[in-house]
Amino acid sequence: MDVKRYWVRFFITALVLVIISFPRVFLVPRLVQGLEEGISQSLNSNDVNVSLRAPLGWELIFGRLPKLEIVARNAVMDGLSVYQVRVQGDQIRFDPRSLWQDQELFYTESSNLRGEILVTEDALNELFWEEVDPDRFLKLEVSPSGIGVLGQISFLNMNWSITLLGEVQVLHGTAIGFKLKDIAVQETKIPAFLLEVLSENYEFVIDFGVFPYPVELTEVRLLEKQIQVHFGGI
Repeated sequence: MDVKRYWVRFFITALVLVIISFPRVFLVPRLVQGLEEGISQSLNSNDVNVSLRAPLGWELIFGRLPKLEIVARNAVMDGLSVYQVRVQGDQIRFDPRSLWQDQELFYTESSNLRGEILVTEDALNELFWEEVDPDRFLKLEVSPSGIGVLGQISFLNMNWSITLLGEVQVLHGTAIGFKLKDIAVQETKIPAFLLEVLSENYEFVIDFGVFPYPVELTEVRLLEKQIQVHFGGI
């Protein structure tokens, strides 16, 4: 084989390899960077990590992403400090034109998009004090058995030591709300009308609809000093 033919084959082979590897080498890192920047802005988090699996990279050009995982820590959602947000998805289909033109990922379909939001008891208290109890008379306590609100309130010119017992419910698909179930005042049951008055003042709602992708809350788990909110894609 002469030298000229050798170099022609070499350059053709090199060109083919460059074309084949272009999406994997250039498009995938660009997508990861764009997603991390967009989610960082949406969730007010400086600690965002995006991991995706696209073996060839050409899947992205045709609007298909085999696997995606997003983890954001120390985020903020609806004024609530969130310890961690984790999203996982398989066989995601998206609009490639919006991705490359507008640098935004608008997914159109996913075989299994799910995730969880983890909120600490301390963060929940900060939001509770800001929106419900600015004088910080009460404090939330989260445990697997439920959420309690302990402290003292002033009623009828008297200070009452109270224990509010409540539950967390999923509301409208995108929010969770704290609702009173029972109350004890100095270990004595109180009239229903007073429970109603307290309910109007000490129940609150947290809306997670600000998440950058359409999601629906599916379950709320109470852990020791933590709340774990599970969601799926819609």
